[in-house]
Parts: sequence; structure tokens; C-alpha cells
Amino acid sequence: MITIKQYSEKINISVKDLKGNSRKHEFSIPRQVYWYYLQTQGATLSEISRKYNRKYPTIIHGIDRIKGFLQVKEKSIIPFLEALDVFSY
Repeated sequence: MITIKQYSEKINISVKDLKGNSRKHEFSIPRQVYWYYLQTQGATLSEISRKYNRKYPTIIHGIDRIKGFLQVKEKSIIPFLEALDVFSY
């Protein structure tokens, strides 16, 4: 499994920004992609919410958002998916 540190290095966004509270798309989208990745790797929503200090509904919303992007093949998330080396898009 790719750690948040490895992911942050691949996408050139600091771990602090990925774990932060910024709502800017440049940070929120990669953060939510990582939450989605963690879920696909077997992490529970409770584990993700505790680890990233977010409320449970926030995690659900973020993961659902990425699922929606995947359904419509949103191009802006491709670099983040590729950084995780597990998605074919």
C-alpha cells in the first residue's frame, strides 16, 4: 500500500496540505482520492475518519465525490489516480 508520504511526493503536495483542512480543490481533490484509495485497500470509513481527523460524513462525501468523478471520467483526477499506481482509467 502506498503511504500518504509516498503519495505526497509523487503529486508534489505536502503531507501537511493533504491532511489539512483547506477546501481548495488543489488540496481537497487529492485528499479525497487518497481516502478513496484507502477504502479500496480495505480501510474502514471509521479508520479513515480517525486517522485524518475528519467527521465520518466528511469521509463519505469525499469518497462519493471521487466515485462520481470516476463515473463521468473526470480528467482532473487522472494524475492523482496514476500516482497511486493501482487504477486503470
